[in-house]
Amino acid sequence: MRRGDILIVASRADPASLNIAGKLMEMYGFEPTDAYFDGSPIYAHGHIKLVFTTTEPIHAEHVEEALPETPEAVIFASRHASAKGEPTLSTHTPGNLDFKAEHGGKPRELALSDPLRMKSALLSLSGARDVEELRGFSICLEATHHGPTGLRAPTLFVEIGSTFEKWTDPTAGEAVAEAIWEAATRPAQAKKAVGLGGGHYAPKLTAAVLETGLAIGHIVPKYVFQVLGLDRWLVEEPVRRTFGGCEAVVIDKKGLRAKERHFAISVAEELDLEIVLI
Repeated sequence: MRRGDILIVASRADPASLNIAGKLMEMYGFEPTDAYFDGSPIYAHGHIKLVFTTTEPIHAEHVEEALPETPEAVIFASRHASAKGEPTLSTHTPGNLDFKAEHGGKPRELALSDPLRMKSALLSLSGARDVEELRGFSICLEATHHGPTGLRAPTLFVEIGSTFEKWTDPTAGEAVAEAIWEAATRPAQAKKAVGLGGGHYAPKLTAAVLETGLAIGHIVPKYVFQVLGLDRWLVEEPVRRTFGGCEAVVIDKKGLRAKERHFAISVAEELDLEIVLI
């Protein structure tokens, strides 16, 4: 069986994305092909393809059109923005957990997650923090959020946050480029899971992925349960949208209220999944 292409997507509307893409081309020898997408050549290194879009990453629902067949995975190089402006290197799966789609995608629609590639990216980012210039950066998984949500392939974002200075930092660009390459070429061997509870940046779930044999894709944070209540979809759909099948539910036990924790455990038991409390 022919190995599927891995599609890496960079956006010309995103300074962090351009920084990361430049480092990918410099470090891994991507060469232009005769094919074009969104007005730019498609670059290739074997079965790894790099494309540029003029669309913001969160709205790039069309990127699979760059290839004749559905890719094995889609990896977005992107910026992360937050009000606090703290320097971060992060990875997450896109998706809208509630009934709004203010930042791309469709309401109540989740991209297909790839926990094994996310774990590979996170481990690479964690290792990169040993570099002096990156010691002020936090390394984290983020909760599921924003678009695109409708791609057929498993999808992940690997990001630099959170100010223009950091988005264009060459050392951060190298770190994320390497993490994307690791995710594209060497997905981890681990138990695939969904994470429930905690905040948007999920420190306990991040630690579980870095320190144990777990790989977490979709993360449903506590604030979503607080808004939407005891909604089975919040457990069932992330499990269903885990590429290759979900094996466990990892629950931040202090990151959910008791009634939410007991509800999540009961649904996970019905789905015959291993329950890991952290």
